[in-house]
Amino acid sequence: MVKVKNQVPALMVFFLISAAQLGVGVLGFQSVINKYAGHDAWISVIVAGLGFNIIIWIMYRILQNNDGAEIVSIHKFTYGKWLGGILSFIFSMYLILTSVVVLRTYIEIIQVWMFPYVKVWALLLLLIPLIYYIISGEFRIIVGVCFFGVLYPFFLIFTLFYPLKYSNLTNILPILDHSFTEILQSSSLAIFSFMGVSTLLVFYPFIRESRKSQKFAHIGNIYTTFLYVFICLVSYIYYNQSELQYILWATLGLWKIIEMPFLARFEYVGIATLFFSILPNVALYLWASTRSLHNLFGISHKKIAVFLLVIVYIACIITGGREFISFINNMTGKIGGILLFGYIPILFLINLIRRKVKRNAS
Repeated sequence: MVKVKNQVPALMVFFLISAAQLGVGVLGFQSVINKYAGHDAWISVIVAGLGFNIIIWIMYRILQNNDGAEIVSIHKFTYGKWLGGILSFIFSMYLILTSVVVLRTYIEIIQVWMFPYVKVWALLLLLIPLIYYIISGEFRIIVGVCFFGVLYPFFLIFTLFYPLKYSNLTNILPILDHSFTEILQSSSLAIFSFMGVSTLLVFYPFIRESRKSQKFAHIGNIYTTFLYVFICLVSYIYYNQSELQYILWATLGLWKIIEMPFLARFEYVGIATLFFSILPNVALYLWASTRSLHNLFGISHKKIAVFLLVIVYIACIITGGREFISFINNMTGKIGGILLFGYIPILFLINLIRRKVKRNAS
């Protein structure tokens, strides 16, 4: 049971959900999701956002039905000690994988756009101690980092108005020119940008008056959806579809055209500022994994944090090449889609049946 002094107000769930969803995906998701729906892919972002609101609702039903327990306890009650433990371990590994993907992709962006000769191991030596400080302390540190991770980069939204004077609205016309199936297919490709909501299954007990926090979780997801739709629309009316096929980081391309008398390369500012979004992204995933493994094995939280950061360090070093990084991004998105839209509803049903059977037996 989490002590009241270690809990945070329900309002903070808005920042936790938003910080978990706003990561490296904002820089290049536009060229990924247009694979099936083309210029209508911005509609697929809305569909994905609505889908995640449903998943958040299901998660809250699971958590509230189990009296605010976290995912490890829920697995143990639903499936038993051994099967539940295996599933909790798999969930923790998924969180680690996601943190590696986010961190390694951000390092790749730094190498390509800012410092082409910087070594991955050297950059990680600067980041790993900071991440350890965040995830090894109290949950309030995580919340503080997420708060600033949402607030500080907010000004970047206004920079996206600059490319509008070079845009062509006909690039997204006619609207609804693709089938619903194609829009759903593109929605599945947008999952990677939203799947940070899975951490809710771990940090829920740390929320004071947690039942009241559901509305803030939905608002956080709606806020994220709005940002992704806005970025997508600006990109789609600035680039045409033939250009998007060859552009990997569309948002950086939008920043690149911004001209200021005192600043020649605004994309450097954008990349540096987005570090404040990447840091809470990675820290929240790793903290959730550390917390789950701590509850599963009973090992010290700090010892697990050190062990996981060693794994992340090694994984980021051995992961290289654009094709392989793209592959693990796609793989992680598919795993996240199966977990959130496949396994979570199944867990809800099995847990509900298990509770009713136990209630009738007693």
